[in-house]
Parts: sequence; structure tokens; C-alpha cells
Amino acid sequence: MWAQAQKDSTLGLEVNFELDSYTLSRTEKNRIDSILELAPFQVLKGVQIYGHTDSLASLEYNRQLSRRRVQSTLQYLVYKGLEPLKVNTDYYGEERPKYDNSPQGSPKNRRVEVVFQIDPSLLPKPDQKLTDLEFKKGNKIRIPNLNFVGNQPIPVWKSFPVMEQLLEVMLMYPDLEIEIQGHVCCGDDYELSLQRALMVYNFLKVNGVDRKRMSYKGFSNTQPLFPEKTEREKALNRRVEILVLNNSNRKESVKDLNAVVDVEARVLNLKFFPQKGRLYPSGDFMLGLITEMMQESDGLFYEFLIFDNINDNRLTQTRAKMLERTIATKKVKTSIYSVRSVTAPGGMPSSENENYVFVKISQI
Repeated sequence: MWAQAQKDSTLGLEVNFELDSYTLSRTEKNRIDSILELAPFQVLKGVQIYGHTDSLASLEYNRQLSRRRVQSTLQYLVYKGLEPLKVNTDYYGEERPKYDNSPQGSPKNRRVEVVFQIDPSLLPKPDQKLTDLEFKKGNKIRIPNLNFVGNQPIPVWKSFPVMEQLLEVMLMYPDLEIEIQGHVCCGDDYELSLQRALMVYNFLKVNGVDRKRMSYKGFSNTQPLFPEKTEREKALNRRVEILVLNNSNRKESVKDLNAVVDVEARVLNLKFFPQKGRLYPSGDFMLGLITEMMQESDGLFYEFLIFDNINDNRLTQTRAKMLERTIATKKVKTSIYSVRSVTAPGGMPSSENENYVFVKISQI
């Protein structure tokens, strides 16, 4: 690591790889995470990623290996929340060694260099706990630290504590009625905003909150809080808010809160080639973001359901098996996930090619 700032606004990191490998090890992921604690994505102005190898294979083979190392690093950063448009990448194979290719130096050349350009003035202020806030009629309250897999309504596993806080608020105020509002930034994506709000709604419902006390809506990017001139403003516009519809002064103490993790979220942008079991490259990338989160999660089980809304049961089963194999190749423990095809329920829109896919997340 060369984490000391080269300039006041720059942090650098060398990510290392095993011989002939482009898989990020747990150790290297932890090193990346340590940098992100110093430079969260809200303060980043840009990121450069450069891939390298040793000199043990052919020139072209090494160039492609360095490219895959860049892709692997980029995928992990996007999973953690980085906007891809902020990234510049390049790969050089063995052509730009930083160390000599002796037996001692060669392993150090199996690397990806990551340079973070930061703006310290954008550092966010600490968020208050939801239970410390006032829930008066008409108030809008952003759910802090509720984070999702990129471009998905699937919550990252570290988001469940703040969802438990929201559950505690609903139990603390038995007359509280809310509307859960989903928002996105930068472009129109109504479905994503709606599905994120729905995920929170379902979590509360499963944990005993009366559905009459809550509703949900998606607003796409129609209600930005800020003009989105900076990355900080864009990040703040991506949010789930609580609009207080009604509340009395009645307040009860909550003892022994024991929230159940049992949520269902739709998997978006998982597109297949027409009449085939293979995912488009963009769909494989999206699945990679989800499996990155799964690898990090603690004590949770993921059940993927692929619905036969295309009226082709054989193709649906083929795609289910393909998803299962693809997740396995991404080194997710088989004990924490399953994939199965199921009959589409009444009311689910039919499609010629696009299966609906959901993931159910529960405690092991």
C-alpha cells in the first residue's frame, strides 16, 4: 500500500494478485475497504485503475490478464458504491513493471494500481439514529445508512441495523402512519425507486407492522434535493425517505426488539440472450455485484426465484441452472444460496424473453 497522500487530494493503493489469477482475495478486499474508510465515495472526484502483471507469460496473455484484474477491482468498487462514470481504467500487462522481475520482485508486479482523487470538503456529517428524530405529521426523514447493491433494490447486509431502527420507531409510536418514498438520481428509473421503497415496506410488514399504517411510492428522479452538480449532491438524492402522514403523542417503550430478517427484492437488469440460457455481459456484471455482497454477508441465506412468466418452462429451468452455476463460479459458498424456477403467480406480467427474478433474504 502507498496510502500516504502523494498530494493532499490523492490516496493510492496497490492491489496484489496471486500468480495467474485475477480474483481479489479477502485480504485485498479488506485493504480496499480500509482506504474507503478514509475516502468514502461521497468525497471522491475520480478514480484511476491500472492493471499490471509479471513477465512469466506471453505479451498478449499478460495484457488480457491485467485487463481482467482491472475488471475484478472495478467490479468490487462498484459493488461498494462507486459510480462507474467516475473511473478511468487502462491495462499494460508486463510492459510497465514497477519492480524487477526477479523471484523476489515478480510477485509485486502482479498488481492493480488504484488512485483515489478526493475532496475533503465533501466529507459527510455523522447521521443521527432514527430513534432520536421527531416523527411529526408532515415531516420527511431520510433513512440514513440504508445502502443497496448498485442499481438494485437489494439491500447490502450492513443495512439491516437501520431497518431495525425504523421498525423500532414504528413500534415506539403505535399511531404512526407513514409513506415510504424511493428516489434515485441522475436519470429516470421509476422501477428502481419503487422497488427500493417496496423492500422497506415488506420488511416492516413481515415484522408485524400493520399494512394499514404504511404505503410506498417510487418517485424516480423527479424530486431531487440538490441540483446534482457534485457527487455529494448526487449521493444525497439517492435515498429512501419516510413521509409522516399521521402521528399522535402516544409513545410506548420497546423492549427486547427481535427483528426478523425476511425480505424479498426483485433483481433488476438481469437480462438473457433471446431464447438462450446465457446472460448478457451486463447481466453477468450485475450478478457479480450481487455476489460480492453475498460473499461479505454474515448469517444470511439467499434464495433466488426465477419465474416462468415467459411461458417456456424448459427455458426457465435452463436459466435457473445457469444462474446457479454462475453464482458458484463467483466463489459464493453453496451453503448460503439456492436457485429454483417457479410458476409465475397470477397478475405477473408475461414476457417473450425476460424472466422475473427475485431474491429472498433470510437468517440462517
